[in-house]
Amino acid sequence: MNESNRDQLIDSYLNGMDHEDKELLRDAFAPDIVHEHPVRNVKGIEGFLAFKVDEQPPQESEHKVSRRIHVPEASVVQGRKVGTVEGESVDVQFCDVYEFNADESAITTLSVYVRE
Repeated sequence: MNESNRDQLIDSYLNGMDHEDKELLRDAFAPDIVHEHPVRNVKGIEGFLAFKVDEQPPQESEHKVSRRIHVPEASVVQGRKVGTVEGESVDVQFCDVYEFNADESAITTLSVYVRE
């Protein structure tokens, strides 16, 4: 288990979300990404990018991580998404569970849990 590699991939995801950067997101995930989300589940990188970037309302937000836990099977990140979505303030707690490919060069599964 390489925590540094995992943290880099997780940070690429969070920064990609904060900046709506599809290339940063694409580089962090396997082509066959499985994304489990309270709104809907998505399989494949193109569907993931459409859901996470193209279909999202206008927002200026950032993910603030408060905790990271790494175990051989997965990594868990807890924090808050703060900022504005469609001009309205948001402060949402999240907990993400990440699974990785064998050499930990890409995220293969991302399960998102939120509490508003």
